[in-house]
Amino acid sequence: MQIRKAPKTEAVYELLKGRIAAGAYADGPLPVEPVLAGELRVSRKTLRAALSRLALENLILRVKGEGTFVNRAAGRRKILVVVRNAEDITLPDRFILPGIQQQALEMNMTVETCTCLSLSAGQAQDTVRRIRESDCCGIISLESNFTGSEPLIGILKETGLPVLLPHAYARDAEVTGFAVMGTDYRQVIRDGLQYLVNLGHRRISYLGFREHRIGREEYFRLLEELGLAGSADLYVRSASYNRREAILESIDGLFSREREKRPTAVLCFSDFFAICLYEYLHAHDLRIPEDVAVLSIGGMIGCDFLTPPLSALSFDCTAIGRLAVRTLLEMEAKKELSRPFAVTPHYLSERESTRKTARQESA
Repeated sequence: MQIRKAPKTEAVYELLKGRIAAGAYADGPLPVEPVLAGELRVSRKTLRAALSRLALENLILRVKGEGTFVNRAAGRRKILVVVRNAEDITLPDRFILPGIQQQALEMNMTVETCTCLSLSAGQAQDTVRRIRESDCCGIISLESNFTGSEPLIGILKETGLPVLLPHAYARDAEVTGFAVMGTDYRQVIRDGLQYLVNLGHRRISYLGFREHRIGREEYFRLLEELGLAGSADLYVRSASYNRREAILESIDGLFSREREKRPTAVLCFSDFFAICLYEYLHAHDLRIPEDVAVLSIGGMIGCDFLTPPLSALSFDCTAIGRLAVRTLLEMEAKKELSRPFAVTPHYLSERESTRKTARQESA
């Protein structure tokens, strides 16, 4: 097994942060860049990147003409995180928030959370005043899918602070004017379909909900790209999100057809749909993956503990949370209130729900 080494910038950052905590530079400025880079045996570019990170964390101060000093007056800075009001286990909030908290702790910061409902409950001007008085350096909102009429948008704008939506949609950036990170769902769905096609499936259904992240026409364009256009067995089946009965009814519509017209694979837009599909298939003695392969988008429900374990196109929510903190602080340092939409990565976690069995391989 190959051992991965920490990048040089990370190593230099950790070393200097440790020295600062130990009081190594308490009596004067840090050595000038050429001297310090030589002492640490790194390039000045690497050193500057590490110093920039320390500056973002408010641990050092750069005084023009005088040098770089430890910020002895630095207190723990604060980030305000706005979470959704819903307690839905399939929402990414509960998975992104720990990453935000971990990164903030490592950067000598505190996180204060509140719900959208609490911010919108009183007079807007009073809420804005309280946020300003809280001395937050920026706001991360886990809300998404804005229409433009939400009071929250005006409240957050009025604070004058940088605002970042770490798991939203490109349209949210247009509607709110905030910086937005998010998933390219068209690419996720295309990757999921391509993966199932590569496994040999030709009758694939997409189980989504009425408010599709890509439109119906766009979905069928994806099928054309993959050479699957025109198949009567490839279609979108939608249901009302989180309404179990409606989802099961849609699933029944997929499998009440003649056997030769049933899907051999189903791509589920969320883990919640996948759980309902598992329930239906088990109840009707349909085997996973021998009769039906199941692939989910999300991977946030403990996929390894389903029977069989569920394959998923997953998002690294902890990494998204960490990146959100770093991005927000960069925005604050550069006095930015907005940024172009930034796509966050996804990856395939292949498990038994899609893997071909020995019987299928020999068929």
